[in-house]
Amino acid sequence: MALAATVHLSLLGKEGLKEVAELNYQKAHYAADQISRLDGYELWSNQVFFNEFVVKCPLPVEEINDYLLEEGVIGGYDLGNDYPGMEDYMLVAVTEMNSKEQIDYLVSLLEEVTND
Repeated sequence: MALAATVHLSLLGKEGLKEVAELNYQKAHYAADQISRLDGYELWSNQVFFNEFVVKCPLPVEEINDYLLEEGVIGGYDLGNDYPGMEDYMLVAVTEMNSKEQIDYLVSLLEEVTND
């Protein structure tokens, strides 16, 4: 893995790495903004983040993830599994590999699951 990462970074170069980082940041913030506009969903913190953020969900994360998986989408990590008091909190990761269409699809599914 270290060799693969080294090759990848050398191919990206300094400017390429900067572009990837900017894409991660922009896409994650777009996703967080769109999700936080949904009824019942809210960002856990207003702190600066890179490509991962925590969302408080209106339903148990396991139920949301089951719905997402039925639709072919891998949901976020259920923080309640490891952190008492974080039930209904989902860790979401967005990277340069996620398209705007994929993010919009996730947001539409999150809205659907709460309206069923």
